[in-house]
Amino acid sequence: MKKIKKEVINKDTKGIKNYEIDQSGKIEQTNKDTVLCLSNGIWDTILVKAETKRSLLEVFRRNGQIRNFILFTFSAILAIIIERNINLGRIVIDREYYGKEPIIKKLLEEMSTKIKERAILEFGLVGKTSRADFIAGEVFSGKIKPKSTITKEELLKVIKKTEVGKQLKDA
Repeated sequence: MKKIKKEVINKDTKGIKNYEIDQSGKIEQTNKDTVLCLSNGIWDTILVKAETKRSLLEVFRRNGQIRNFILFTFSAILAIIIERNINLGRIVIDREYYGKEPIIKKLLEEMSTKIKERAILEFGLVGKTSRADFIAGEVFSGKIKPKSTITKEELLKVIKKTEVGKQLKDA
C-alpha cells in the first residue's frame, strides 16, 4: 500500500480526478536529459535537454545560487506542466526529492497563483506500474516523442517569479 503525505492546497475534493507526475532522468544529472510526465486518461510530457540544464546550472553558479539549482529547476518544470493542465484536480507528484516537499510546494505557489487556487497537490510514491512512470521512461529512452521541449529562457521566466529568481543576474 502506498503511503502518501498530503500537501493539500485546495480542500474541495468532490468529483475530481487523480493525476500523477513522474520524472525520468534527475535534474542533477546534467549529462542526461530530464523528462516530466503528467498522466491519467491524458498525458503530457516536458523534455529538458542536458545542454539546457547545464546552461541553467551556469546561471545559478555565476550568481552564487548553485545549491538552489535542483529544486528551482524541478519546481519550474512542475509549474509549467501543471499550468498547462490546470483544471485537473488532485495531482500526486512522485517523491523525487524526499523531505524537500514543503520547499517545492512553496516554490510552486510563488511560480503560479493558478496552482494554489485550482490544484490539490500531494507528494507520494508513483510506482513502476504507473502510466506516468512508463511514459516518462519511454520519452526518456527516445521511444516516444515528448509533447514539448523547454528552453533555458522558458525555465528562467518561471524561476524569476520567485524571490531568489528575481535576484539572478545575467540570466
